[in-house]
Amino acid sequence: MAAVPAVPGPAASPPLASAVRALAEVETLDMAFAASLDARDGTFRLGHMSGARAGSMDGLVTAVGQGLGGKVLAVERPLAVADYARAPGITHQFDQAVSAEGLRAVFALPVRVDGTLHGAVYGAMRRPVEFGERFLARMAATVRAAVRPAPSRPHAAPEPDGCDVLLSREEARELHAVLRSARAGTTDPAARSRLDVLASRLHQPGVASPPAVHLSARELDVLALVAVGHANGEVGARLGLTVETVKSYLKSAMAKLGSRTRGEAVHRARAGGLLP
Repeated sequence: MAAVPAVPGPAASPPLASAVRALAEVETLDMAFAASLDARDGTFRLGHMSGARAGSMDGLVTAVGQGLGGKVLAVERPLAVADYARAPGITHQFDQAVSAEGLRAVFALPVRVDGTLHGAVYGAMRRPVEFGERFLARMAATVRAAVRPAPSRPHAAPEPDGCDVLLSREEARELHAVLRSARAGTTDPAARSRLDVLASRLHQPGVASPPAVHLSARELDVLALVAVGHANGEVGARLGLTVETVKSYLKSAMAKLGSRTRGEAVHRARAGGLLP
């Protein structure tokens, strides 16, 4: 799906607006803006512009998995490029609009509040810059503080009992990938079955119906590792596969999911209850 100008969208998202305001106060950044996610059709819309000069990006719409922000929405982790137009690993539908704004270095962070992914927020500079991990961690903390809901109850929630382990969404996804890797490395049917059960318990509880798409065990093993940020070579090393075999499984999974990019495949697999 190419990036296209959008008709006026729904009311502004307060968390995204708050996130943009927080990044706009960071002196080193030249521009901040957001991508509002429409989970119904897997698209996102750029808006909430702060520091824009040309207005060339406001209102653009494209599919999750496309561009830097679309990839962030698919994998739900921070990503950055030092020079947007020359960056490998992302699609480039927005190049003309980004160039019109004079933007070079761009990072994007997912914005999630109370378990709901609202979209992504971007920070950008008009010169090439390598954003380090510490800087991105600081920006992520700034955004989390800006979008954190105010306490709605005077009393703290009851402590969980000692029988449950509480994991963040990111930890659940990392653990799922580890379980899939362990499953791929054992030939014991009972162990494989037990690992399947444990991995399935990490899936999103809101998915009530069976998935509409069936992925083979190997396709799911590969996609689970891709979903937590591993490159093809790393996936192959963990699963004992060649890079070409990894690419073959990934291509097959993308075809079944109707996806053109690996990020879009991850997003659709999560939406279908195949990944946590």
